[in-house]
Amino acid sequence: MENEKKVTFYLVRHGETQYNVEKRMQGFCDSPLTEKGILQAKSVGKGLSDIPFKAAYASDSQRVLDTAKYAIASRDIPLNVDPRFKEMNFGVLESLLEEEILAQYGNILKTLFSLEDLHISAPEGESYVQLFTRTEKAIEEIVKKYSADGGNILIFSHGVTIGNYIRQITKGSEFPVHENCSVSVVSYVNGQPLVERTADRYYREKGHECLNK
Repeated sequence: MENEKKVTFYLVRHGETQYNVEKRMQGFCDSPLTEKGILQAKSVGKGLSDIPFKAAYASDSQRVLDTAKYAIASRDIPLNVDPRFKEMNFGVLESLLEEEILAQYGNILKTLFSLEDLHISAPEGESYVQLFTRTEKAIEEIVKKYSADGGNILIFSHGVTIGNYIRQITKGSEFPVHENCSVSVVSYVNGQPLVERTADRYYREKGHECLNK
């Protein structure tokens, strides 16, 4: 264990989607990237272009796969699809508008996002604990795979999935809100995580400036 080398994860939230614009609950359900979302994906990819990556991983949601495709572009980075990086399952709330949820289920969103109970879930959905368990398992497997040589790994995922993961490994009280194509950076050395960046727009904005030159 003490001879393990540093493995650094760059966790990227997907670009803006149609459901994001419409403010629909989007977890396991899916909607396409908007033109803005495509530009965000290209921008974050450009912003990360000077960092060497051993591999990339993505949730199996199409919005994430498309984000990965636009971000990686022509770079020779192998992309692995892993459903454990999927967004939280919001059960019966999936694809509903906020006002529809309020009308049908009252203040369930306030309860769900209060984070007072990590075991709570929407009906037929999953809890923060369940979400963290699958995310952590996937991360641990990747760390084990690459710890002998170390290196950087790209992960394309979702806002709640990334935010929940960071909150639970840091045992923090805040839930970092991830904008579309923001990047969080987490390093592992000898099994211990260190959060270096959280929901950072730097790479997206850097890439956007480069693309506009």
